[in-house]
Amino acid sequence: MSHIFDRSVTGESVSVTFSSTLENIDRTCDEVTGFLKQGFKEMAEHFFAINLVMREALTNAVRHGNGLDPGKRVTFLLEIDPHRSIRMVVEDQGDGFDWQRARQRPPNDDDDHGRGLVIMTAYFSSCGYNRKGNRLILEKKLSPLI
Repeated sequence: MSHIFDRSVTGESVSVTFSSTLENIDRTCDEVTGFLKQGFKEMAEHFFAINLVMREALTNAVRHGNGLDPGKRVTFLLEIDPHRSIRMVVEDQGDGFDWQRARQRPPNDDDDHGRGLVIMTAYFSSCGYNRKGNRLILEKKLSPLI
C-alpha cells in the first residue's frame, strides 16, 4: 500500500491530503508552518494558536476518525485572509461522531483525552462540524488593521 502526501499551495491557502499516519500529522504541521513563516510573517502572533488547533484537529481525524488506518485519507485546508480571518477545514473518512453531545460534556480532569473541542474553541472564534461529524470547520476572526 502506498502512502499519500499531496500538498497544494496558493498565495492565501495551503491544502494537504495524506494517509492517516502520525508521521503525516507532523509533516503537515511542518508544511503549514513553513507556508505561514514564508508568506504571513506579520501574523506571527497567531502561529501558536494555528499550530495547536491544527495539530489537535489532525490528531483527532487520524486517531479517532480514521482509526490510524493508513488506507484512509485526511484532507486539510488552511485559508488566510490577513485582514479578516483564518479558516481551517479538516475532513476524515471515518464514521463521524456525535459532536453535539461531546460539546455538552466537559472534559474530566483525570482523562488523557477529550479536550480537543475545549482547546479549539478557546483559540478560534468558531468551531463546527458537518452533520455526520467527520468534517471540522474552524474560523478565527482577526481584528481589523487600523
